[in-house]
Amino acid sequence: MLDVVMLAYGEPNADANFKRIQKIAPHAMRVDNVAGILQAHKAAARLATTDNFYVVDADAVLVDHFDFSFTPDVIRDAYPGVQEASCIYLWQSVNSVNGLIYGYGGVKLFPRRALLNATEFTVDMTTTLDAPLVVKPQISNISEFNTDQFNTWRSAFRECVKLASSIIDYNINLDDKYRLDTWCSRGNDEPFGEYAMMGARQGREFGIFYKGDTVALDKVNDFQWLQKVFIEATR
Repeated sequence: MLDVVMLAYGEPNADANFKRIQKIAPHAMRVDNVAGILQAHKAAARLATTDNFYVVDADAVLVDHFDFSFTPDVIRDAYPGVQEASCIYLWQSVNSVNGLIYGYGGVKLFPRRALLNATEFTVDMTTTLDAPLVVKPQISNISEFNTDQFNTWRSAFRECVKLASSIIDYNINLDDKYRLDTWCSRGNDEPFGEYAMMGARQGREFGIFYKGDTVALDKVNDFQWLQKVFIEATR
């Protein structure tokens, strides 16, 4: 079985979710509180010993039927002329607030060498590496990011900045619009749902205003900056 690494940034449900991962993959490891998303993934790559390895977010609750048995082949192609083992894989996730099902918060499988060689983060991990993306149709987890006010707001703000700014090249604009509208309008009755909708709407405004400004958009990966914005937004 390939290595599995959980990335945690102080999520309240991280320990419980890690135990669930370990039931499926007893050899699972975790990386906690490494500053910078790329640096956290690099730390995971340094822990891993297999050529490809899984990454699971700390707020991901794995569904019962998911396992880590898929291993990309070094001979078989994912695309013509592109080996499976050189690709990034992204599974689907169920959003615990608004019910959307897509790649947000889903389990990922990375080529270890490509991560170790990466030097620059470009807003989203699946666009940072020089590696093709393969979207897997299966649901891997429920993304339970709505654990407290800040984590809920932060998750919604970051995702909706990306959706509103169309910064992820492989996304389909029509899908982005539907997802963005859903983030901003659905889930108010769920735990911390009002903070999800607040973060989504503010993220939409930020993404539209700074569309094309990669320096400004990259701020969504600065968690200290996000903390300051959240404090201002909730005063």
